[in-house]
Amino acid sequence: MADWAKIKFYWKSILGSPGSVLEASSTFERTSVANICNMLETNLWQAAGSQGPHHISFDAGAGNSCEVDYLAVSGHNFASANALVSLQYSSDGVSYLDAFTPFIPASDRAFVKEFTSPGAFRYWRFVLEGTTVAPFIYISSLGERTELDYASASFDPNEQEVKAAVNLSNGGYLAGTHAKYIERSMTIRFDDADAALYGKVRDWWEGSGARNFFVAWENSGHPEDVFLMRPEPRFSNPLKSGGAARDIVIALTGRKE
Repeated sequence: MADWAKIKFYWKSILGSPGSVLEASSTFERTSVANICNMLETNLWQAAGSQGPHHISFDAGAGNSCEVDYLAVSGHNFASANALVSLQYSSDGVSYLDAFTPFIPASDRAFVKEFTSPGAFRYWRFVLEGTTVAPFIYISSLGERTELDYASASFDPNEQEVKAAVNLSNGGYLAGTHAKYIERSMTIRFDDADAALYGKVRDWWEGSGARNFFVAWENSGHPEDVFLMRPEPRFSNPLKSGGAARDIVIALTGRKE
């Protein structure tokens, strides 16, 4: 178990924070850069054309600064567009430095890029270079990751269910199916959780609620397994006898890409 990474939630995001400004170097009509931080899969930002570099710039506002140690994106075409992805930071909005070595994603699936925080800065800039088609993003999150713990009980990170309309004949024979989408499910359990772990879970629940967020069940050996998911609406983590620990159960669902 020591070679594995603990379960991580990526829900804290500076994008859309009070007093901040988010701007794109170009935007295709009927899309908006503000769409990338509402955690919805039904609207997006798209650049006005393929020619870059494309910038999405974040300004925390006068007197404000933010720490960041991850970038997460879901619903994008970066691999198809051959986009070189980088994240940059600045104290003056003029001179920028890279937060990590730029890379081209291996696929158009959701991804998380972790890195060591360079410190708190007012300006952050998401850069896409070398694009062959207009890039787009449905959801992005940028902030500080939350590391939880190892799960106490086994679970299947690839559990899924096909949501389909199934037609049967009067005799019970399969007459046709229409698959709508595939839903991913994951139930994580932490037994005898101490106050520190419960505090992280409660902060996530209070701050993120029923919204989508990014989760990695083991990003050391399975870095490609980054899922956009949402919790069930019930939050219940009973105290154990004596009140020093809790049993925590988190049930998550999300659409499989």
